[in-house]
Amino acid sequence: MLSRSLLALLVCAACAGCKVVEGTAHVGKFAIRTTGKVAAGSVRTAAGMFEDDGGSGSLTKYQRGDQNHSYTVRGRRYHTMNFDQARGFEERGIASWYGREGGPSTSSGERYRPSALTAAHKTLPLGSKVRVTNLRNGRSVTVRINDRGPFVRGRVIDCSRAAADRLEFRSRGVTEVHIRYLGRS
Repeated sequence: MLSRSLLALLVCAACAGCKVVEGTAHVGKFAIRTTGKVAAGSVRTAAGMFEDDGGSGSLTKYQRGDQNHSYTVRGRRYHTMNFDQARGFEERGIASWYGREGGPSTSSGERYRPSALTAAHKTLPLGSKVRVTNLRNGRSVTVRINDRGPFVRGRVIDCSRAAADRLEFRSRGVTEVHIRYLGRS
């Protein structure tokens, strides 16, 4: 079995800077086809994300949103923003919540925790802070984007159980929201 260092060397052998890598990541029940630039010294994990070869356990540039990448779900291609492109981003639409008990990894590589104030968005950089406002009751909460989705037509954000509780829409399942990008978390 190849060591992580040797694997990283093979992945980045074509150039000193970075290389475009494609692959399929399985996130929950979705198979996500990804394309992205990977810095030298990075390796692709089984979850389809990129980790720093140093094994620090913290989010890497790729996972944090310092770089753009694209992915495909159910035949539709999504292009993520980097932090600079996300400045001034606002969106209005339907929010839902997901409450599977802690377990499967999110797109950022961390375990999903229902009690954390986190959310999934299709294109905002992972590691972003956003303010989500429930337009039905005016309640707001700041969440950290750590996952991709929702992949349901008309929905713009999937909130954790804790965020849905703070926004007071968990019993309804969905609500109309306004999302505003605040910056890096």
